[in-house]
Amino acid sequence: MEGIQVNFCKSPKCANFGIPADEKRPYRRKTTAPTPGMYTLHGMGKASPAIKCSICSEISPLRSNQAIAEEVTRFIDHIKPEPPPEPNCPNGACSLQGTPLSESGGRYVAFGKTAAGTPRYRCKECGKTFSGQSRVLARQRKSEKNRDVFLLFVNRSPIMRICETTGLGPQAVYDKLKFIHKQCRAFVGNREAKFLSDGFQLPTMYLAVDRQHYIVNWHQRTDRRTVQLNAIGTADLTTSYVLGMHLNFDGTLKGDEIETEAGKTGDLLLASPYRRFARLWFRDDYQEALEDAKKRDAAESYIKKVGGKFTNPLMNEVELGYVDAMVRSDVEESDFKNRSVKLPMHGMQVHEQYTLYAHFFMVARLLRNAPKVRVYMDQDSGFRAAFMAAYVNRIRERTTDGFFVRVKKTDNAYQKQNAVKKARQKFEQFMEDSGIEDEHAAQVEWMKLHMAKAVPLGLWGDKWVEHPLPMASEPSKLISWQTDMGDYDDEHAARLLLRASLHAIDRFFMQTRRRISMAERPVVSVRQQRTMWHGYGAYNPANLGKFLEIYRVYFNYCLTGKDKKTPAMRLGLADAPIDPHDILYYQ
Repeated sequence: MEGIQVNFCKSPKCANFGIPADEKRPYRRKTTAPTPGMYTLHGMGKASPAIKCSICSEISPLRSNQAIAEEVTRFIDHIKPEPPPEPNCPNGACSLQGTPLSESGGRYVAFGKTAAGTPRYRCKECGKTFSGQSRVLARQRKSEKNRDVFLLFVNRSPIMRICETTGLGPQAVYDKLKFIHKQCRAFVGNREAKFLSDGFQLPTMYLAVDRQHYIVNWHQRTDRRTVQLNAIGTADLTTSYVLGMHLNFDGTLKGDEIETEAGKTGDLLLASPYRRFARLWFRDDYQEALEDAKKRDAAESYIKKVGGKFTNPLMNEVELGYVDAMVRSDVEESDFKNRSVKLPMHGMQVHEQYTLYAHFFMVARLLRNAPKVRVYMDQDSGFRAAFMAAYVNRIRERTTDGFFVRVKKTDNAYQKQNAVKKARQKFEQFMEDSGIEDEHAAQVEWMKLHMAKAVPLGLWGDKWVEHPLPMASEPSKLISWQTDMGDYDDEHAARLLLRASLHAIDRFFMQTRRRISMAERPVVSVRQQRTMWHGYGAYNPANLGKFLEIYRVYFNYCLTGKDKKTPAMRLGLADAPIDPHDILYYQ
């Protein structure tokens, strides 16, 4: 993935928006106005260098474009628009080299099978032998249990209960996990390659973006610190299709080897954006993050102590979010580290901001055929920066807009129902008083009234609007339009704000908790001073990542809703619900 550049001003109203710094900083007199491309280096600590826009003074932490490209490749390498080449004669001197098996006209003959059962062929021209396409079930034992294991994986069955149900041993179950994950990636890679086809047309896309935290259990009794990983997900609000679910963890790397190589090359002596391994967490980085966490703890304690200035508790949460961002050494880095968590023993943890950037870039690439894209994301400066970088050209063209959405999630079922009921009563009274009979038109007019009462918050003065029509899953909701250029009329703006929601991705997150045993919430111990216990939590983060991807495929292609359709069917990626058998035997 080439051409990634994220180091520029991320204020859409600024003339420097999307324009990287000039390679050679031009001389400018103090009395001369700055021009696009002018920035100054801004110190945010040794590990967090940044650039300051000479036009609007916005500060943007520097990022490694190479590291983001590496993450994008990791996320999208399974999507292959073209099928793999057919087997053909490997002899470079043979006239049949490059002639596929299906077009050989009998000039290749069957020549037995390999030890794994893969067919072999012999070229009649030169006598060279070669293997055909390997069978999906090569070296598979008890393949008849694959479908049962697949369904048990996505129905909250712990590994030992799967062993008990199927008669398989633990290692056999983990081997099938690897196989099922491989098949799911191959299957979904073929389907999602349609996104990259010029002939595949998409409607206007309304996306919900959020993150979920997962805990990986400790390995040693002498060190009971857990590993906290974050998964960033994006779901379509219209079809519920989950476009990506990415964990900030790379299981293909060996931490000790990378640490040794980084030490030999002096990589750790450089500031993070200039490193060869900029996207990865090292032990020294972890220690520095602990100091940053103390500042964030102190700021949160102070806000809670003095109390917020708003009567709306959700508005106080929004204000706290801005305070937390300002006390970080890196305003885009929201991943929290303290002495109760540690880095994983297997694989390597990725800095969350690089996973964020790569996630947004990957989704933007998949949606290149959508005429317009509206992105509703949880309030987080890292989300905002990644969104601005990935959609910079479309934001300029006014075909993409981004919104912060803050939702109150602490209410119980009664409070949620009561909030919806009260809001409905107020809305019906508004319709009666205004004389508007069409309900949707009344919703737009009511939103306009709330837009006029928007409250500016934070250092940037972002305007926050209260959503007047909550739903049970989102009983209280605030929205901030991050790409407001002042070029939309109130009618258009009100319609966009009315659609604001995180429900699609939060629903998927909720299902991962309920359907994947390794992703369940911790159990509270009554006897041990209410400490948390992750009974079925993963011990190897790579396994957790495999479960999340397997469930994403199952959710998108196998699970039907009330309309008897799957998310993939609604989006045009499938004609009918897919049976797990078809995924397992996909060739």
